[in-house]
This record gives sequence, structure tokens and C-alpha cells, in this order.
Amino acid sequence: MKSGNHTGLRIRVPASTSNLGAAFDAVGLALQLYLTVEVRALEQGPSRVEVCGEDAHLIPTDASNYLWRSMVEIAEGERCSLPFFSLEIENEIPVSKGLGSSSCALLAAAAAVDFLCGMNWHKEKLLEIGMAREGHPDNLAPSLYGGLVASICGKKVVCSKSEFPPDWTVIAVTPDLEVSTEKARSLLPPEIPYKHAIHNIQRTAFLMTQLVQGRREGLREAMSDLLHQPYRGKLIPGLDEILAMEQCEGLLGIALSGAGSSVIALADSHEYGIGEEIRRIFQSHGLSSRSRLLKADNLGLTLD
Repeated sequence: MKSGNHTGLRIRVPASTSNLGAAFDAVGLALQLYLTVEVRALEQGPSRVEVCGEDAHLIPTDASNYLWRSMVEIAEGERCSLPFFSLEIENEIPVSKGLGSSSCALLAAAAAVDFLCGMNWHKEKLLEIGMAREGHPDNLAPSLYGGLVASICGKKVVCSKSEFPPDWTVIAVTPDLEVSTEKARSLLPPEIPYKHAIHNIQRTAFLMTQLVQGRREGLREAMSDLLHQPYRGKLIPGLDEILAMEQCEGLLGIALSGAGSSVIALADSHEYGIGEEIRRIFQSHGLSSRSRLLKADNLGLTLD
């Protein structure tokens, strides 16, 4: 991947929401909410990082920064030597709240190493690098390729991208609550009932068919899940009530975004009111929250 000039590169990576309810660990959607990184090679050290934007106070500005650390680890793993560099990070994505912030940072780190070391990697290589560290592609793949992406993990990752209906809005409501992906996964049972597996398989197949064709019928039921959301609700006050909220005009479906804590709702009208109702439920459980009205990103990672 080549772009930018010989000293600097601008990397932009979209946030993502994964699972869409029933499609657990299989589907993700890129969103128009971005991590932007300006990386430059320096003639002399030390390397440095500057951060601004969403949750900037949570992002270190030294070598413990996740993006910086990932760059060092990736370069070591690929046997390339990093020059001194500067990173200017502008972040729009809530950190550790289910919108793919770590996947975005990891992809940006891989793209930065590619640029600084002159490796000329293709996007498939960036996905391979990300998979080696995250182990699942449901956030990595949509942030890399854009759009609605279904992925299979086998000997290698196989991805299928479709465009999300452009007129629909993704309402992302983020409570003031961090959820560890490791903690959220630890709550999942090692085995599930056969009927629960069938429930999710049926709904995932129907969900993808409807989304690809831009059809709204049945989406609320198609996003219902028995594999992960019932267990993760223990970590997120109000989640069960949000998932069960009454049907209202414009609402197409609701789901936990990734491991949480953000919740997403798909809508084709009345977006603001839907977001405010979700915020009201969080507030009734003692959580303040922020609602964002987003469109799908169909470009994925870009370089300038």
C-alpha cells in the first residue's frame, strides 16, 4: 500500500460495529466515525505522539500508547527496522466501548509500519497482521474494507463485502461505561443448547439477505440473539430493557455493539427520538450516555 509523500502519511480508519445481534463473531459494519493518524519519519529521535479528540485523556502519549506499541511489535515480527517517527492522532471513536477502537488502532499501526519501512503490503497483509493479535475479524475486516462484511475464519480469513443501505442510519448510543472484551467473553458459556444455535443461524441468514437487498421487513426479529447478549447484559445496566423496548416508527432493529457498552439501533426515520429513548433507559439505570447518528462507511481504511 503506497500513498502520501516520502516523509508523511495520513491514515484514516473507520469505526465498526460487530455482530448486529444474531451474527455473533461473523459480521461487522464500518461506520462514519474515524481514527485519523498522521505519521512522519524523523531524521533524529526521540519518537513522539500527540493525541486529540474523543477520550484523549485515556490515550497515553508515550511508548505505552497502544498504536505505538503495536507498531514496534509488528515491525519486530516482520523483521523490519522502524526509523524515529512522529504520530499525530485525532480520534473520534469512544475507547473500549464496543465500536472497534482497538481494531482501528491496530490497522493504523500496521499501515504506519508499512509506510515507514517501505514494505508495500496489500490490505490482505494488514488483515493477517491484525488477526494475529486480535484473533477475530468482525471489527478488523469492516474497518479495513468498509461496508457490511461477513467473514469466515479457517486456514485463512475469507471476507465478503456488501454495501449497507445508504438511506438508513445507525444510531450508536454509548453509555459512560467501559467494558473489557475479555471480561465480556468470559461470561459466555462453553456450550450452548442446539435450539439456540438454530435460532441464531436462521436469523443471521435472514438478516444478511434483508440488509444486502435493503429490505426492512423482519429485521427486528432477525437481530435477536441467544448466544451472547443475554449473558453480557450482566455487565451493562439497562441492556435487557433496551433490547426489549417497544417497537416505534422508524426502528428497524437493536443490538449490543460488539462486546459493549455501546448499543446500536438501525433506523430509516425518527432517528433522534429512538436515540433519546435509549438514552432515557440508560439514564434510568444511572448511566449518562451520548447518542451519535451515523451512516455506514463504504471505503474502509484510506491513505493520503
